[in-house]
Amino acid sequence: MAMDQVRIRRSLYAGLHRTVFRFGLLIAVAWLFALFSYYLSMKTNADWFTRSGAVMGLSGAAVTFRLAHFYQRALATALKEGLVSVQRGIELGLEPPRPHVVLSYLGYLTGIVGTGIWGYGDLLVRLI
Repeated sequence: MAMDQVRIRRSLYAGLHRTVFRFGLLIAVAWLFALFSYYLSMKTNADWFTRSGAVMGLSGAAVTFRLAHFYQRALATALKEGLVSVQRGIELGLEPPRPHVVLSYLGYLTGIVGTGIWGYGDLLVRLI
């Protein structure tokens, strides 16, 4: 493999890991915002918790879609640059790296939990 190909491959992996880290931070901030909003709702009797569900739902959807887009774009670049064969590209498309998969599932979970909080957060605060 030529030095340019090695450099491009490292750059693609670095970009993938950087993107996973950034989107992971966004998911963490959404969950922390929900916890803080729950605390505020309990202390002030205002309805902040339900609003945090909307933020969580939006964050989960945005992370999931943007992460899938970034991975597909990186895979297309790798195929175009000749870093992977078409067969390996198909394999990578069907089995993405583990951090990508974990973050995708966290994005789905954040969107689902956020939607539940958005819809029923006021009732949850009253019950507790």
